[in-house]
Amino acid sequence: MDNLIEQFAIGELLDGRYFYIPAYQRGYRWTEKQVGDLLRDLLCFALNDQKKDFDFYCLQPIIARAITDEQKVAELFGEELKASVIEKGAWEIIDGQQRLTTIFLIYRYLLKKLNLDAETLKQDYDGREEYHICYATRKGSASFLENLSLDSIRAEDSTDADKDNIDFFHMGQAFKFVESWIETDGKEINKRHGLGGSLPAIRSALFELLNGDRSNKRGSVQVLWYQISEESQSSIKEFQKINTGKIKLTDAELIKGLFLMNRDYGKGDSAYISELALDWEFIENTLHKDSFWYFLQMRGSDMPNRIDLLFNLLYKMSRMKDVPEEDWPTKLQDVDVDLNDPSKSVIFRFYYDRFDGIDKDHIFDAVKAAWEEVMSLFRMLDDWYATPMLYNYIGLLSQCGEDLTCIILHYMNMPEDSTRSDFSDYLVGRIRQHLSGTEIDYGNNTILTPYKNHHDLIFNILLTLNIHILNLQNSKFESESNIYKFPFDVLNEQGWDIEHIDSFHTNALKKDDKKIEWIDTALADLSGLSDEDRQKVSSWKEAKKYAEAISFLKEKAGEESDVSDEVKNRIGNLTLLDSSTNRSYGNSLFCTKRRVIIERMQKGVFVPFGTQYIFYKFFDKTGTNRSQWTQDDMSKYQNYIFEMLRDYLPKEGNN
Repeated sequence: MDNLIEQFAIGELLDGRYFYIPAYQRGYRWTEKQVGDLLRDLLCFALNDQKKDFDFYCLQPIIARAITDEQKVAELFGEELKASVIEKGAWEIIDGQQRLTTIFLIYRYLLKKLNLDAETLKQDYDGREEYHICYATRKGSASFLENLSLDSIRAEDSTDADKDNIDFFHMGQAFKFVESWIETDGKEINKRHGLGGSLPAIRSALFELLNGDRSNKRGSVQVLWYQISEESQSSIKEFQKINTGKIKLTDAELIKGLFLMNRDYGKGDSAYISELALDWEFIENTLHKDSFWYFLQMRGSDMPNRIDLLFNLLYKMSRMKDVPEEDWPTKLQDVDVDLNDPSKSVIFRFYYDRFDGIDKDHIFDAVKAAWEEVMSLFRMLDDWYATPMLYNYIGLLSQCGEDLTCIILHYMNMPEDSTRSDFSDYLVGRIRQHLSGTEIDYGNNTILTPYKNHHDLIFNILLTLNIHILNLQNSKFESESNIYKFPFDVLNEQGWDIEHIDSFHTNALKKDDKKIEWIDTALADLSGLSDEDRQKVSSWKEAKKYAEAISFLKEKAGEESDVSDEVKNRIGNLTLLDSSTNRSYGNSLFCTKRRVIIERMQKGVFVPFGTQYIFYKFFDKTGTNRSQWTQDDMSKYQNYIFEMLRDYLPKEGNN
């Protein structure tokens, strides 16, 4: 049997079934905080009169394996329970035993307070019957749980005796806490909902919620039930994978179970599902190439299963149906609230609902149509990846934090006669929107936005400059060469950030050894220094007059000491650089930085074109000095940025 994935209400698990907790799991350890948090969530949901019909509170997934072998049933549960276990059904719980035990304790408390015995529960509540929990290494655990009562747990000597069995102790403490929480926090919540704080009303609301099945109009508590096949690898290995973080039940894993479920497809071609599995693997492998991933996602972001991105986008697109384009950003904020709530698993439920209840003659078409949406989206992204200019613009927007959903929806809604150029113009417009906060002196064609408090904006401007330089080259060629594609994966891997070109601050050299190192490096890099000047510096160095030596060397290097910090913190003195190169030269002279960067480029380190232009003195048309970075250089570089980015910056009057 293949792995199965379903969604059950707790009320549907209340059918007398048996849960077996294997020895490799720890015992029950939920604290009062965890029990209280669950009770609070359940009660607030139960009392919420704004919830929709058939709405539900969703617990985290349960991972289980069915136990059907009669010999194994007898071995695990004993001969005396064998017949009952086979009749009711048994499951080994690989993950989720803490939640199942806590729900059992809450439900048991409610039964006792409502004076409901097993026979009355079964007769009056549509056959409901408590499930059973048996711990492999906690003999008597099932008996302990099923004999829990308010009187027994309150007995003075019971909790002391239970301390000899730490698991019974924690279960007993949690059971007692349920009562105290309902009488305190639960009562206050009930009052806040304008219901007077009635304790019987609180208990009844929780009891009705836990009893509800999926068809209960007033709501239910539901759980994602992930059942691995009995033929799969050992449950110990499954447990280890889950608890060492090697696999997670992300939406992708859950959705994969829906698409690849072993169903009767009636008239459908079951071989298509095998092809779907291969497509799935190909998409995952493609998305796990960082060069592909980071043109779609901001640096530093990732997902355990990157195919989740496609399902995330498709879900957002479905929520944007009939929403005007100008309202997309606001609507997407609301959608993100749902997506960021792991208890809702909204994407999985989106696909679960698409396939749920469809008969065998139509399920194949439903699965095929849903998968074709995935493939169509992937092919679109792959096409953009293969088109350098679009790749560069979309990658830039991703780094600016643009929601990819908006780009996709706009592209899909463009008129049929639209061209790639039309789409490119749209992308430029979106870039302009992200740079709209730029402060500009239009009279002097310069960008005034200071580095301080505007880090992200400055970073995006500099990244836009580098993208534009590449796209200028792309516009000259019709080929789809990758030569002029920006390496967003390198941007992520190397930790690029903003670097001051002239970064010298005297107070940055606080220790003598750092001052000496700076002086020695400057002496080595200032090739035009006379012997007399070198002797003068050596004398200061021997006399420990480091400040005089540093000031003299800066003057000889042509680095002007009268350049204000305000000027140094504007974009004319800023560039992008990887963190390793930045650390390697720190607070050095421009000539030292230039040498280090050229050496690293010779070793194959990628340096963006905009940064290369600076250290090759691209803007110094006179060619008088390749080892200085003066205020005049800053001004020319700043004007160059403005001229290059005219189409991306806000127009005069819109600043």
